[in-house]
Amino acid sequence: MTAAALRLGVPKSVVSKRIAGLEARLGTKLLHRAPRHVAPTESGTLLHARARALLAELESLTDDVSAQSGTLRGLIRIAAPMSFGTRYLGPAIASFMRRYEQVEVALDFDDRYVDLLGGGYDLAVRIGRLGDSSLRARRLGTSRRALCCSSEYAARAGLPGSLEALSAHACLGYANAPSGHIWRFMPEGAQDKRQEASHRPVTLHGRLTANNGEALLDAARAGLGLTLLPSFMVGPAVAAGELVPVHIPGWVPVPDTIHVVYPETAAMPLKLRALIEHLAEQISEPFPWDNDLS
Repeated sequence: MTAAALRLGVPKSVVSKRIAGLEARLGTKLLHRAPRHVAPTESGTLLHARARALLAELESLTDDVSAQSGTLRGLIRIAAPMSFGTRYLGPAIASFMRRYEQVEVALDFDDRYVDLLGGGYDLAVRIGRLGDSSLRARRLGTSRRALCCSSEYAARAGLPGSLEALSAHACLGYANAPSGHIWRFMPEGAQDKRQEASHRPVTLHGRLTANNGEALLDAARAGLGLTLLPSFMVGPAVAAGELVPVHIPGWVPVPDTIHVVYPETAAMPLKLRALIEHLAEQISEPFPWDNDLS
């Protein structure tokens, strides 16, 4: 309730009165209230979902009318992973906003998957497997992953020559992954990364896990161990001589996929369509950062 009042720019008491008035008019309770928690009732959830759909349709209509004069306007809320967002999404969003000067954008960087509908986001950039959901998706490309370490670590501990040898090395784990203590590899040259029967899981051993790729990159630079990170992070570090790629004969890390995801709506606002098309143009294969690992 406090957050809603701040967003609307009114006292909290006004929000409470409006909710009470709406409940009286509808003849049903919309919220379960507790001292430290407010949750929607079944009726409240239904009202919220239908109201969001109606507002989205109204916004789409407004956008379509505005677009008749060649103008796109309004706010777009975007969620994206931290490292990819700051390195590559930011410039793409900036060029979009230069093209459409009346569009506003709110960028939220978080390495965890956020709830688009619950968080009020219009779209998100996601790297990894997409679970079953009601969201629609637009594929931007494959995100290769690379095993790497510092030259100092390689000189001190040597490089693994097989997947089995990885168990003797210090490995830096990514805590946000569904199985952050396990790395997965597939046969080199495999055409279909989805053939999970051919994947080989490797259990990690190491002193450090982190929920942010930049922290793992810094740890690898400092010689703390091997790390497995997206090529858009590792490629520039390898090109700068900060890290060396580690190749396991016959095996490569299972890659991820980069998607734009957005809620299913009867009428998508034109500004969202324009942004998705713009991102597909600006972030497309072949990716330049993969060249540093070739």
